[in-house]
Order: sequence, then C-alpha cells, then structure tokens
Amino acid sequence: MEPFEGCKQFAGSAHWLRFLLLAISLAAGSAQASIEQQRDLFNQAERALHSNDLDQFTSLKQQLGDYPIVAYLEYDAFKKNLPQATPAEVRIFLESYQDFPFRYHLLSSWLRHLAKQGRWQEYLEFYDDRSATQYKCHWITARIETGDVTGLNDEIRTIWLTGYSQPDACDPAFAYFLEHQPDVEKFVWQRIEKAFAARRPSLARYLAGKLPKAQREVVETWYQAHKNPVDSFPKLSKAKDTALNRKILVHALKRMARRDSVEAGESWQKVSDRFKFSAAQKLEVEKKIALSAALQHRPEGKELLEALPASAKNDTAHLWLARIYLRDEDWIGLIRTIDAMPQHLRDDAEWIYWQARSYEGAGHQVKADDIMSKLANRSTYHGFLAADRMGKPYRIRHEKVIDVNPEQNRKLLGEHPNLLRARELFFVGRKTEARREWFQGIRRLSSQQIKQAASMAHGWKWHDNAIKTVAKTSHTKDYDLRFPMPYQEQVMSHVDNHDLDPSIVYGIMRRESLFDPLAQSRVGALGLMQLMPATARSVARKLGLGKPARSEILKVDNNIRLGTQYFKTVLDRFDNNIPLAAASYNAGPHNVKRWLPEDQSMSADQWIETVPYKETRKYIKAVLAYATIFDRHLGKDVLISSRMDDVQPEY
Repeated sequence: MEPFEGCKQFAGSAHWLRFLLLAISLAAGSAQASIEQQRDLFNQAERALHSNDLDQFTSLKQQLGDYPIVAYLEYDAFKKNLPQATPAEVRIFLESYQDFPFRYHLLSSWLRHLAKQGRWQEYLEFYDDRSATQYKCHWITARIETGDVTGLNDEIRTIWLTGYSQPDACDPAFAYFLEHQPDVEKFVWQRIEKAFAARRPSLARYLAGKLPKAQREVVETWYQAHKNPVDSFPKLSKAKDTALNRKILVHALKRMARRDSVEAGESWQKVSDRFKFSAAQKLEVEKKIALSAALQHRPEGKELLEALPASAKNDTAHLWLARIYLRDEDWIGLIRTIDAMPQHLRDDAEWIYWQARSYEGAGHQVKADDIMSKLANRSTYHGFLAADRMGKPYRIRHEKVIDVNPEQNRKLLGEHPNLLRARELFFVGRKTEARREWFQGIRRLSSQQIKQAASMAHGWKWHDNAIKTVAKTSHTKDYDLRFPMPYQEQVMSHVDNHDLDPSIVYGIMRRESLFDPLAQSRVGALGLMQLMPATARSVARKLGLGKPARSEILKVDNNIRLGTQYFKTVLDRFDNNIPLAAASYNAGPHNVKRWLPEDQSMSADQWIETVPYKETRKYIKAVLAYATIFDRHLGKDVLISSRMDDVQPEY
C-alpha cells in the first residue's frame, strides 16, 4: 500500500488539512476512556499510522476524546504527508499549534523540503530567523537566488570565519562570498588559521585548495607540523624567519608539549632566540609547556609555572601549581599558593579542604581543625572527607522539596498544558518530546511551582527529569528525589553476582545517566551505565553472550549486567581500589595506569586531586559522594575514607 493511500482524496487540498485539524472535535461525543486506556489507544494509533492503516488510525484517534496529546497524532500524520502539503496548509497547521514544541521541528522539516526543491521565495516567507547554520545558509542562498543581496557578505563572513566544517548547505553562500571579495586569499588564510587553532587540520588542508600552489605547500607544511610536530621540527627550525613560519612553529611546539613537555621545552630553547617571536607568542608557548609539564607530573612543572608572569597565570595555572605542591606534599608551598589564588578559587570547597590539609601537614593543627570543622557540615565529597578527619557524623539531613496534595498537582497540570502533555508523552514512551514539552512549561513556573513539578516527576518515576528540574531551584536536601534507587531487583542481582558494593554501582549510574535507561551521549555511550557499544560487545563476548545490538544494550537488565561486569573487571585490574576503578570506568584503564605515582604510594585524596582530566576528577569525587548518600538509603554506616585506599605505583 502506498503512503496515505486511504487519504489520497485529501492530499494536496484544504479538505485533507481540515480532516486532520478537526479530528479531536469529531471525537468529542465519544465515551471518555480511562487514562490508561487512552495511552493504549494512542500507542495503537501510532502503530496503525506507521503501517499506513488509515481507517484504523482514524477510528482509534476518534476514540481518544480529549486526551491531552492527541495533537501529536495530528502532527505525525501531517509530517508523514508533508511533501504533498501546500504552503497554505502548512501555515494553517503551524498557526494552529503555536504552543507545541513540535511546531519548531515541523517547520524545520518544511524548510529543508523547500530548500531541497529550490523553492527559495517560499523559504524566505517561512524562515523564522533561527540561528542553526544549515537553515541560515539556506536563507542566504534564498536571498542570492531572489536577488536580495544587500549586506549579504557581512552575514556570510560570520559563518565563514570559523575553524569548524560547516554544512553542505553553506557551499553556495561561501562560493558567492569568495566570488565577491577583492582579497580572497586573505579570507581563506583567516579561516585556515582558525581551523588549525580549532584542531581541524583536515579542514585547513581542504581550504588550501582555494590557494595558489606555493601557498598550498605552506599549508601542507603546517598540516604536517600539526600531525607530526616532532618529525617536522628539524625542518621548521631551519626555515626563514617569517611571520607565517613563526605561527607554524608556535603551533608545532604547543602540539609537541601536549605529548611531551620536556621535548617541547628543549625544542623551544633551540628556536626562541633565532626567530623574532612576539612577546605574546613567547608567553603562549611557555605557558603551554608549563601547564603540560604539570599535567604530565613532570618535576620541572613547578618551576615553569612559577616563572610565568602574574598576568599569564589564569585559573588553570593557579590550580595546577597548587596540585604540584599537593602531590609533592610541600605543605608550606601549598599554603602560599592557595593564598595567592583568586578569591573565587579559594572559596571552592576543594581548596578550603586542601588549605586545612596543608595547615595540618605543616603542623598547624588548630587552624586545620577550625577549617575542617566548618567544612564537615557540608554533605559533599570534601565535606564527608572533612567529617572523617574530625571524627564527626555526616550531615545528610533529608528535607522534602515540597508538600503538596493530589488536588494541587491536578491544578498545576490543568493550568500548564505543557506539563500535562509532557506527562502523557513520558508514559507513552515519547521521551524526547516529553522533555521538550516539560522544559518549555518549566520556563513559565515560579520557584515553588518548579519544586512541585520536580516532586510530580519523581512520583511518576521520571527520575532524570525530576533531578534536572529540582536543580533549577536552590533546594538540595531532598535526597529521596535527588538520589532515587530504581531498578533495585536488577541492580542487587548483578551486584551480588559480582560481589560489588551497591552504593558504588548506584553512584556510577547516577553520575552516568541520572537513571535514564535510554540515555545516549554525544560520543555514543548507551543506557543507565553509559556503555560504549564496543565495550558492551567486548564484555558480552567474554560472558559467552551473542554480539548485542544497540537496542539490546539499552535494555535495563542487559545494561546493568554488562556495566557491572565491566566495573568488576576494572576493579579487579586495580586490586579493588575504588577511586582507580571509577577513574578507569570514566577514562579507561590505560590512562589510569599513566597517572599512577612513580615511586611511592600516595593518599587517595591527593591522587584524585591531581588526575589530569577535569572530567575524571569530578567523576571520581561524585561517585564517592553519591555512594555515601546511597549508603543512607540502604541503612549502611560507611566512611567515605574507607573506600579510598592509598594509590600504589604499580598494579
């Protein structure tokens, strides 16, 4: 059956549009089904539309009565037949659903359709000044094609001067821009430099095709300096002292420092006086070498960072100088370094904690205890560590975010249709659209109403949404809402199988996905425990299981089974050291092995604070702190420090 065969008589006419828009009112006289029945009918209608059973689709839709999300079936049907719609029909539909998030996405589809067909005048009529580059570039093409080019080069220049590849939709705009520039090479070089700065060497190489041969060769030299700075350096160091060669050298030295600060430092000494680098370029290279030395735990990092002028010491420089003193247990130096930090860094809990630790290490116990005692009142990673050092109980005092009754919730939902639609979209499994409705509705609420909304989402077991919503308020003490324990049967079963600590596993799940079983990261990690497909398949193979498809990895029980097995693997790899295992789960065992101390053990809090990756440092701290809160839920009395064994040089 062809798409929409049952509705051919409506296609391309206003009759068809009215058929869609009036479906809800046509069903008003039907008997009202229960909310559970409506959800089931909605899902049946979705399936009928998907299989092009239009008679069944229409019948089911009419049975839905005033179900809050019946409009989404109208949207599905309209979008399915969008290529056959007329501009008038599209405009009427968009105007009929002004408050629905799907309006934006339907217009996106329509704009792409118009662009594909080259209907540029209509594109201009529908374009809503959205900032997404693809649509902006189509808008520029539409203006070129319709002859409206006044001031257009200024619009294109903003898109052109970026170091990242742009959508194919921008090609006509860029061609027009370069054709109407008196100095094309200048603009090509500007973008090439931005591409190298953004670490997009392939884009720079592509752009070089727009330059004369001699200049293309220079770009190729720069490309090789980016990809292989060590191999390229001997030739670069003997090149002519030109402004462009100095830029390439600076780039190569910074790339070299990322891999080996010592080699970069030695190479810098060979060329720093031979070439006429500007003061800014010299500072740029020296700062990169110093920070790389610190990140690579090189002994010269301290001296290099201290030698930087005060104007060059940004937050990163201050923090890594402090971490060097911390790793070396130079407590006097650490006190001095913390005192020299900007106030906003000194006020952070981690440096309050390390100020106290440094006073303790330097023999100033009274000062240390005074600082630790205040910090111990916080229910955070550093607060828990401070409490352990002071022998104080943790201050995890639950305070419900809000007290409301069902009638108040019904009132809120009645007054805010976005929230009601979000609830129903969540229960019928359309979570992406549910989130769009939810957060569009949240923008219109008071702080108290946001708390109420978070409480409602928690009651529906929409945990990731509840956590994100309450985070928009200042309330942090509803530990039941912020730290739920869903899927207990599956978690406890797999935890028992692997002899794992359930609090740690729950800490990982919360940090990874906020308990969203369908979570998908930008890099492709999947599910509750955010498994990369390759990792999941490797673990499945070792368990003697088949190669799981993406949909199988997302299933709750599979995800927990594979995730706990992988965590058990890295835990065994590092002799049950929980901080190292957590770091491995986040950044991979190969990185953790590189970060181990060289010749003697190190306390876990010191090691965690000097992990080179900011994301991993935060990850380990979060997992440990979250586990401490989950202990409360499980009725366990465990010290955070008991999960923080010293880190050894070898495992």
